[in-house]
Amino acid sequence: MSHPINDQIFERISEEYQIYKVTLEDNVGIYTKFAIRDEQQNLVRHNNMSFFPTKEDVDKALEEIVYKRFEEECR
Repeated sequence: MSHPINDQIFERISEEYQIYKVTLEDNVGIYTKFAIRDEQQNLVRHNNMSFFPTKEDVDKALEEIVYKRFEEECR
């Protein structure tokens, strides 16, 4: 069972990030990726990646980022 304070911390950290759908073009064609930006609109890297191939991948990456930040704040 989660604790309301922990839920508030998770929510606050989560609100600092946004997921963006990005259309990229190269010599082969046009394709869609997903990216995470922070409050200053900086591109966020996670596991040496800035762009994620699927919505599920970017959601998982963001969840890991938020959880790591949560752990750091609770130390």
